[in-house]
Amino acid sequence: MGITHCPLCIGLAVLSAVRFMAHLTMAVQLERQRASTSIHPALVLGTVFEL
Repeated sequence: MGITHCPLCIGLAVLSAVRFMAHLTMAVQLERQRASTSIHPALVLGTVFEL
């Protein structure tokens, strides 16, 4: 018996996939926001450190 044995299971699988994509989208947006607002410590000091 597979996932397509009843409409309820198909609906739950689709809902689960939509929820996963929504969480992934929110995580990507949060990371982009965090990356755009963060300032590297080397820029604060006005120096670029090279190793």
